[in-house]
Amino acid sequence: MKIAVFCVAVLALLQALLGCVVSFFRRKYRISAGCPDDPAHPLYRLRTAFSNCAEWHPTLIALMLLSGMYASQKWSIWLYPAVVAGRCFHVLGLVAHPLHRPNATRVVGATLTYLLTIGLSLLVINDVFLAV
Repeated sequence: MKIAVFCVAVLALLQALLGCVVSFFRRKYRISAGCPDDPAHPLYRLRTAFSNCAEWHPTLIALMLLSGMYASQKWSIWLYPAVVAGRCFHVLGLVAHPLHRPNATRVVGATLTYLLTIGLSLLVINDVFLAV
């Protein structure tokens, strides 16, 4: 369970740091709301990464904590850090590369996010409802 809690804290820290950086860039570019329509603009990319984290992190946090409480602990040693790594790859792919076309970092992060979310969901379903 400690690994789950640690990984939840890392995801929360990632979200908070992105929020701080978005606020910094809002001040820098003097944009109080919204962002430029240019996908190459740093604020656009940061805001996209922040929004994506805000969409995915609550589900991942809930699944990690639920599986930490109910599921087999043998999976947690690699599954939760893989979730965090996937999210970090995705954020890096959104922030560090142009958004007009996919890049390898973003694709790896998105793929890990999708697969691990499905895996965590199935793990919780199996160990809570199907295990005897």
